[in-house]
Amino acid sequence: MKKIAKLVLGLSLLAGSSLSAGAAFAATAPAITTSSTIITTGSPYLKQLPYTSQGKIYGSVPKGTKLTVLENTNKYFVKVNYNGQTGYISTMFFKAADGGTSTSPAPTPAPSKPETSGSSSATWSKQADSILSFAKSLQGKVQYVYAKNDTKNLIFDCSSFTKYVFNKEGINLPWGARAQYKLGTPVSKSELRKGDLVFFSTTATAGNKDTVNKIGHVGIYIGNNKFIHNVNPKDDVVIGDLNNTWQKNHYVASARILK
Repeated sequence: MKKIAKLVLGLSLLAGSSLSAGAAFAATAPAITTSSTIITTGSPYLKQLPYTSQGKIYGSVPKGTKLTVLENTNKYFVKVNYNGQTGYISTMFFKAADGGTSTSPAPTPAPSKPETSGSSSATWSKQADSILSFAKSLQGKVQYVYAKNDTKNLIFDCSSFTKYVFNKEGINLPWGARAQYKLGTPVSKSELRKGDLVFFSTTATAGNKDTVNKIGHVGIYIGNNKFIHNVNPKDDVVIGDLNNTWQKNHYVASARILK
């Protein structure tokens, strides 16, 4: 199996927090220095690089997490360590532990790349094409087993399959369909574009009332109402159709990972 070359990520820094972009920029910037203790006010991405469109996304930091600033990198990002992983989080989504803030104006949107760099970031469209191409290449090679995440033998359930496929682009998704939905930005069915995640209920979850708890299955949207997913032990990785009866009856929500 050929490996796909990793592309530079083009994800936005606006994590799935309760803050809107407008509210975040309206707030004043925290008065933070190296060694300061901070508390996250949203759920910011922990990024490999201090730029919005470059580097890997390691995951998100839960709201209310206390962190020590390792480096006050620039007016958009600070360097921290969370669960053993060092990376950068946005200044939009934390406050000083003592509650103090500066009176400086809110920052303008962070640069998507270093100003000294002449390289351009990969677009979400190119990333989606790469992810979908890799997913399709795994048809006939992946075995479905519930609650398995065996990358060596290509044995996955639905969400460990999407996790594996996105990881080839350097995008670290959590294992679990519900966790993947919460990491992404919700989008309506009419707004779907290639690379979005689509979520469905199962017999076991269909009776739940709220959106997250209804989710029991995940796939990757291709376009034209088609999506690819690791569906069951009989079929493994197949391309499904959102217009089919089962998909219509069990569709719950969609979320965007590629920004």
